Formats: sequence, C-alpha cells, structure tokens
Amino acid sequence: MNIIPDHLPIHSFFVILLLKPNTMASGSLFGSQNGYDSFEHNMQEMRKEIWSKDFDFILNVDLKEWLEYFVNKYEYIPIKLFLEQIRISYKNKTTLQIQADRYLVEPVYNFDFEVPFTGSSFLFFLKPSGCRLDFPMVDIPNGDSGTLIRKIGIPDHDSNRIEREKSAFLETLKVNTENMNRDVNTYNSRIPSVFQNAYNQMKDKALREQKFFANLNIEINAQTDKIFKVSTIERKKIPEPLLDKHPQKKSSTNIPTLEDKFYHDIVDIIYAFFKAVERKPAIYRKFDEENLRDYILPTLETRYINSTVTGETFNKIGKTDILIRHTDGTNLFVAECKFWGGEALLFSTINQLFERYLTWRDSKTAIIFFVKNKDFSNVLQAIQEAVTKHEYFLRKGDDRGESSFSYVFHFPGDNGKPIYTQIMAFHFPQLNMRVKLS
Repeated sequence: MNIIPDHLPIHSFFVILLLKPNTMASGSLFGSQNGYDSFEHNMQEMRKEIWSKDFDFILNVDLKEWLEYFVNKYEYIPIKLFLEQIRISYKNKTTLQIQADRYLVEPVYNFDFEVPFTGSSFLFFLKPSGCRLDFPMVDIPNGDSGTLIRKIGIPDHDSNRIEREKSAFLETLKVNTENMNRDVNTYNSRIPSVFQNAYNQMKDKALREQKFFANLNIEINAQTDKIFKVSTIERKKIPEPLLDKHPQKKSSTNIPTLEDKFYHDIVDIIYAFFKAVERKPAIYRKFDEENLRDYILPTLETRYINSTVTGETFNKIGKTDILIRHTDGTNLFVAECKFWGGEALLFSTINQLFERYLTWRDSKTAIIFFVKNKDFSNVLQAIQEAVTKHEYFLRKGDDRGESSFSYVFHFPGDNGKPIYTQIMAFHFPQLNMRVKLS
C-alpha cells in the first residue's frame, strides 16, 4: 500500500501519515516529497493556529505549556539506523523473459534487505537538502521505529551481485539519512523561534487593542482570573526498544528500556502538571494522596504510545502508585507518591520503593512529595541534605526544576546496578487539615 501518491498535496500527505502511523508505508526512498516544502508547510500550519486564537487567549495562555504543545505536535524524531543488524532473507524465485535474437527465460532470485531503525519513519520519504540521486522503492511495515525493507532481484545465479547491491544500498541509505537528520535537527530547532515570533505578532496586536479600549475607558473583560487551557498535547512517539535478533553472545538483559529522553519527558510532565495544580487550591484542598495521584494518570496515559499507565498496581511484593509498562509487560517507569513527613519518611519511602516495588530490571523511578508545610524552602533544603545520607545513594544528577532533584542510587545489594531517581516536591499549603499526612 503506497501512502504517498505523487498527486497528493503536501497537506494531505501529512494528514495520511498522522492518521495511519502503523500501516504499511511504501515509496521512493528519500525521494517522494521535498523535505523543505514539508517542513515549511508545518511551520505555516503552526503560525495559522497561533494567529487563529482570540486576544483573550493570547494574553492569558501559559506560554511554556503552549510551546510544549507545538513542539510535541511538530517535532520529529531523527532516524537512527542499525546497519550492523541488516538481514538478507530469500523470498522466492521468479522468471524473467528476455527477447533478443530469441526468447530466453532467466531465473530471478528475490531477496529482502531488512534494516532496523528507530525514529519518524516518514522521514525516509522526504528528500533532504543534499542527497545522493538514488531513490529505490522501499517498504516500512510497522510505522515508526521498525524495519526498512528494500526488495532486490538477483538474476542468473549471480551471487556476487548480492554483496554489491547491499553495499551500494547501505552507503546511499547512510549518506541520505545523515543529510535528512541534519535537516530535521535544523527544523526542530526552529520550532521555538517560529512559535515565539508568531506569538509576539499576536501579542502586539492584542496589547494595541487593549490600549485602545483603555484610552476609551471601556472595560472589555471583567474576568481577571479567567483560565485558558492549552489544547491536549499529542502523544509522544516512544521508539520501540530494539533487540538484536541474532546476538553475538547470550545476554540476560535483552529487555525493553526507557530512553533517557523519554524518562526526562515523564518527570518533566509530572513536574509541570503538579506545579499547575499548586495554583489551584480549590481543586487540591479536597484531595488525599490517592486523589492527587489519580489526577495525573489520564495525562500520562494519553501521552505515550506502546505503553500502559496505571496507579496502585502490584509490582514485586507491593503496590506502587504510578507504573508505566511497555506493551510486553516490562516496567519502564515506577513512582511513589507521599505526603511530606520529614527525613525519616523520606528514608522509609526510598526503602519501600527500592526493596518492595523495584526489581533488578527497573532502572527509572521517581518519588513525589506533596508538602503542606508553609516553610517549603526548608523542606526542599531538608530533602537535598538528607538524600546523600541514604545507604543506596551514589551521586547527584542535574536537577530538572526548582523542586525537582535528580539522583542516582544503586539497587539494594548491587552497587553496580544504577537506579535513576527523580525526587520532586510540590507545595499544597491549603490542603484540607482533615487529610491524614503519612
């Protein structure tokens, strides 16, 4: 099924790709569409969406959240090839009739060159700004992060031709992929500036209108606490973990793992989400620990593909508060939520998480503290001072926020197994006094 027919305009091309991410994609490798035109189309679509908003939205929207929405909507994952894992598989034999002085029937042996990759698969069908002029037809059966297939026919028992075709194909694929990734990285880096410029244009217009009505002494909006919600952020495309189908040696750790990029995305989303809740005491003051945890689950659940998000789920010998699992059942991320209760509670939470909930296969986790104390700064200082005293502590990482601290611990009894842990704290001073603190 060719999802990129030549007669479709660029806009239709992108709609089809977004609607059918897991269907068979076939097309001319790095030759079906002009990459520059496709990227510029996206930029213009982003501008149009910004320009379509009314002035109230422009002046009240959370700019960071809105930019994040557009980054998730338009950013593409560069291609990573695994050329060393190429597979050549024999499919069938056909015949080729050649008419010269007489009819000849030549056997043709058909093979598939299969190259594993991760990244946004439709980039294979865009023409980079610089490329080798060789655009063979290829198939991608499983959408993003799968396998690129090049079909080749070898006539007349020419075994040497297989190696020649393979070498030529891989060299062209490697060069054009590098060129496309340069274009993609440039395109991705432009999204914030294009967003900011389009937003500034609208903000200037909104402020001029606001000044105009102010000079007339006319109040146009009495709702000073009006909240504008950013559209739902589209799901991130987490690349499928890639396993070597023909490992050189036996390995006991060939399991899906969460890339650092998406671990950071998870903790950043949790951090941004609960920071927003901090500003809404009317919501949080009636919540207990379980309600606060459940409040974020739908956001995580709709953000990631190839995974499930659950709360209060059995793992090892206990129930963990937030668990993100790969579709094969492998744990990708484990988190525990608590109300702040001092250093002793911090230590017991770390012990509970590491000794009761984590298995040796788990490597990405988080601890989330909800803090009622008015002296929030002292709590943050206490967390940072106490953590380094814990017996599992290895080293400090790069913090991801004012109250989001990164640490590396080790698995109980195994100093060589790192556990990446984000400890986050959120300030809920107006929490209902009847809520029991752990």
